[in-house]
Amino acid sequence: MAQLIVEAAQAAREEAARVRVASHELRIAVRTNSRIAQVRTEQAALAAATANRNLKRAMICPSPWSGLEWSREDEQLSSVLVPVD
Repeated sequence: MAQLIVEAAQAAREEAARVRVASHELRIAVRTNSRIAQVRTEQAALAAATANRNLKRAMICPSPWSGLEWSREDEQLSSVLVPVD
């Protein structure tokens, strides 16, 4: 009977060691995947912001000074042109 208890205890220790190793490997994989996902999310956000900015610049809109339409292809136009009252 005592021999069975010792063998069971040894098997439980070996299984616990395997579980610790597997758990450690999984934590490393999760951290790595999290970093990769964060970088990809930042890249996607930057690409979306760039595309949105380009879309806004390419949009045709009415001129604030006349009824003519113009496109905002140059960001400097918004800071150079100032409406005169």
